[in-house]
Amino acid sequence: MIKKQNKDIRSFLKYIDWKIYIVLILIVFSISAYARYNQYSHWKQHESVYFVQNYPAMTTLDAYYWLRYAKEYKNGTYNKYDNDTLRAYPDTTSKPHTAPLLSFIIAKLSSISHLDIYRSGLFLVPILASLFIIPAALYFFYCSMPMAGIIGGFVGTFSWMYYLRTSMGRVDTDLLQLFFLFLSSLFLLLIMETKENRRIYIYSGLIGLTLALFGWWYAHTGIILIYMAFLIFILLINKVKTKTILISALIFIIFANPFYVYNGFYNLFGFLHNYFVIKNSTSSGFPNILKTITEAEHMPFSKVIVYILSSKIVNIVGLLGFLISVIFLKRNILPLLPILGLGIMAFSGANRSIMFLAPFVGFGIGFFIDWLVSYLKRLVSVNKLTATAVSIIAAILIIFGLSKLSAINFVPRPSIASDIIASFIDIKHKIKHANIVSWWDYGYAIEDIDGFATYHDGGAHGGARTYFIARGFSGDNQTELHNTISYIDKFGIQSIDKSIKNGATTKSVIDNVTHYSNKIEHKNNYLLFTRDMISKFQAISYIGNWDFKTKESHPLGFGMLMCTAFKSNILKCSGNIFDLNKGLINGKIHIKRAVFSENGNTAMQKNYFDRGLTLELILRNNELIYAIVCDEKTYKTNFNQIYLLGNYNRKYFQEVYNNFPSARMFKIK
Repeated sequence: MIKKQNKDIRSFLKYIDWKIYIVLILIVFSISAYARYNQYSHWKQHESVYFVQNYPAMTTLDAYYWLRYAKEYKNGTYNKYDNDTLRAYPDTTSKPHTAPLLSFIIAKLSSISHLDIYRSGLFLVPILASLFIIPAALYFFYCSMPMAGIIGGFVGTFSWMYYLRTSMGRVDTDLLQLFFLFLSSLFLLLIMETKENRRIYIYSGLIGLTLALFGWWYAHTGIILIYMAFLIFILLINKVKTKTILISALIFIIFANPFYVYNGFYNLFGFLHNYFVIKNSTSSGFPNILKTITEAEHMPFSKVIVYILSSKIVNIVGLLGFLISVIFLKRNILPLLPILGLGIMAFSGANRSIMFLAPFVGFGIGFFIDWLVSYLKRLVSVNKLTATAVSIIAAILIIFGLSKLSAINFVPRPSIASDIIASFIDIKHKIKHANIVSWWDYGYAIEDIDGFATYHDGGAHGGARTYFIARGFSGDNQTELHNTISYIDKFGIQSIDKSIKNGATTKSVIDNVTHYSNKIEHKNNYLLFTRDMISKFQAISYIGNWDFKTKESHPLGFGMLMCTAFKSNILKCSGNIFDLNKGLINGKIHIKRAVFSENGNTAMQKNYFDRGLTLELILRNNELIYAIVCDEKTYKTNFNQIYLLGNYNRKYFQEVYNNFPSARMFKIK
C-alpha cells in the first residue's frame, strides 16, 4: 500500500519537470515580493503622506512595538530581566525573555545593511510575506497537483485580507505565520510517505524546530499541540511501531521547546476563548475591549468571503474545487487540516482568520487545471512537454483573470497620519519625561518615537486599565478625571484587580478611584488627545459608559462633516444645510447651540433652542477645517470640552502643546 502511495505521489514526474516547477514558484514569489516593494515606490512619490523626517508612517500600529525592541537589541540595551517601564504605567510589564524573532531579524538586517531600523523593517516585508508560497506550492507538487500549488500561492498572497495585513509598512507577525504552518504541514506530508524510522525522526525534529520558531515569532504556542496531535495520529494510521511513535513525539517536543509545548495548553484555550467566543465583558465585569477591535469582529459569510477575492462566485467555486480535490488527495489532506481549521474559524470567529482560508480557494481553482491536464493525457495521450505547456498557459490566463479580483493594486495608507506623527516628534523635543494618558491605539508609537511611558497600549489594554481612561474621557466631570489619574499614578491598576479578586464590588472600586482626592504623586503625567480620537470616540464611550448591571453600553459619538460652502450664515456640509440664522439643520432639526472653536479654544457661541443638537465649527487660523454635530451628552464630555473646545479646568490641567486639531497635550497638575 505504501509503495502504491509513493508511486501516486511521485506521479508528477509524468506531468511537469521539477526544475520548471521551481522556476514557476520563484516567478510567483517574485511577483508577490515586487508588488509589495512597488508600494514603497508609491510612498516615495507621496512623501508628505508616508514620511515625517526619518520616520516612515507604518501601516499597522503594532509595528512600533517590534521596531522599538529591534532598536534596543541592536544597541545592546535589551535586557530580558528588565521590566518594560514604558508600558502599562505605573505597573510596568515584563519583557519577553528573548528578544522577539521579528525584532531580532530587523536588528540583524540593520547591522548588516547599515539601513536604519525603520527601513530594515520595511524592506523585510516583501520577502517574509511571500515565503509561504514555497512550502505551499511544494506541498501540492508532491501531491501531483502542481498548478493547485501555484494558483494557491498567488491567491493566498494577493487575497484581500492577507495583502492588507502584509503590505508595505505592516511590520508585524502576520508576515510569517502562513510560512511556518505550511512548512510544518509539508514535513508532515513527507512523514506520511515513509516508514523509514530515520526519516520519521528527522522530519519530526524539523516540524518541532519549525514550530519552535513559530512560537518565538508569534508567541501563540497552542498550534504546537495541534501539530503534535496530527503527528501522532498520522504515525498511528501508518501503523508505525509504538516505540517509533514515542521517540518521534519526544524528538518533536525537544525541538519544539518543552516550555512552548507546556505553555501551549493554556495558550490554546486562551486563543479560542478570546477570539472564537467574544463575550461582552471580562471575568472581572469590565467591558471586553475586543468588542471594539475590528480584526476580532465577527462577520457573516457574505462579508467574509469577499475578503479573499472580490467575487463571491469565484471564491465559492474555488472552495468547491478544493473539496473535490480532497477525493484525490485522500490522506494527504490530513497535514493541511490545522491551517484549514484556522481558516474556517473566519466564519464564526475573528475575521483575520480569512488569510488562512484564502490559499484554499486558489488550491481549488488550480486543481481544475491539474484535473484538465490529467483528463487530456488520458484522452489524447499528450506528452509531458505538451501537458506542461497547457498547464502553464492555463495558469497564466487564470492568474491574469484573478488579479483583477485581487488586492494586487492596493496601496495602504498609514495607520497614523503624518501630521500626528509630526506632533509626536514636536512633543519629543519639548518634553523630556512623560507618562501619557491617551487612547491605547498610539501607545506603541508614543513609546517608540517619544520614549514616553503610556498607561495602556496595543498589548497592555482592556479590563480596569482601559475602562477608567475611557470613563474619564467620556464622562462630564473633570475632577473625576483628575482623581482617576491621581489614583492610578499612586496605586496602579494591579491594586484595583487585587481588590476585585478579594471580593470588593465593582461599584465600591469605581467609587474609590473616582473620589480619590489626594494630589497626584508624580509630576510627569500628561493628557494627550489626537485628531483620530474624534472618530474613535464611539468605541471609547462604549467602554466608558459601560453599565455593570445590564452588561450593556450606550455609546456616544460625533458626526464629522466636510464643509463646501459658508455664505450668509448658511453652511453646507456633507449634503446637509445648516441655517445659522434660524438655527435649523435641513430646515427641520433644531440646533441648540453653534460653537466656533478657533485653534482649540471657544471663540464664539450662539444659542438657539432649549433642545437640539450642537454644531461645532472647527477652525484653524481662521480657516474652517470641518464641522462636528453631537448631542447634549456628547457635548458635555471631558474629551469634547478639553480637547475640542478648550474649556478645561486650569486647577487640574495646564496646556503644554497645541497643534490643533492634530494633537493637543495637557500636563496634569
